[in-house]
Amino acid sequence: MADREDTPVKATATSARVIEALLELESATITELDDHLPHSKSTIHSHLETLEQLGFVVRDNWAYQVSLRFLEIGSVARNRYPLYQPGVSEVRQLATASGLVASLVVIERQRGICLYTAMGKKSDRSFGDPGEILPLHCTAPGKALLAVMAPENVDSIIDDHGLREYTENTLTSRAALDEELQDIQSRGIAFNREEWREDVRGIAAAVEGKTGSPAGAISVRSPTDTMSGKRFQQDIPGLVISSANRLRKALRSER
Repeated sequence: MADREDTPVKATATSARVIEALLELESATITELDDHLPHSKSTIHSHLETLEQLGFVVRDNWAYQVSLRFLEIGSVARNRYPLYQPGVSEVRQLATASGLVASLVVIERQRGICLYTAMGKKSDRSFGDPGEILPLHCTAPGKALLAVMAPENVDSIIDDHGLREYTENTLTSRAALDEELQDIQSRGIAFNREEWREDVRGIAAAVEGKTGSPAGAISVRSPTDTMSGKRFQQDIPGLVISSANRLRKALRSER
């Protein structure tokens, strides 16, 4: 849960904590939230009542859940990204052609956010649900986006977030990451070799908008045993690059 000790409005931060707790627990009573949050039952109850009146929380007997109001909010937020509308059909095609999970990823607040996901026939589990937060330095779409960013923006992201080690394959050296980003710039494709999660590989390509700035990335992810050898090195990268090229063309043709 995010640390909000220095937020200007403490009450808003408390409501945010309550919402995050409900997202984590999926459904919870006041007693369960009291065990989960550093606030009194009376404080939690007051915030839940307010959130319920505003339509952000619903109650089923004694249990509270976040409401579908967030679906409306998320849809509006997602539609503001130029990559979303042309990207949906492209992601579906990529998922069908590869048989894997395909996703659109954009950057918000220096982190990768999964904008849209489609499942292929060979997908045996879900990766990249919409809204999922991805670290940039150890995921294929994250590295693809870092490779096309201005150097000062890359510096700022690494200064703020560091190079956290998620697996033994994570690149935690800035020199090693810079070398990898140069390779991605040359190839136009980024790979994740179990750097974020064990037994998960990924491939991605950045998509630039009309101005040349990164609009986002298109990617695939799967367990290692379904994406290895020539399929990992050549076949799937070719599909991803073709998808990225079509998305670039679509973005540049928009008025």
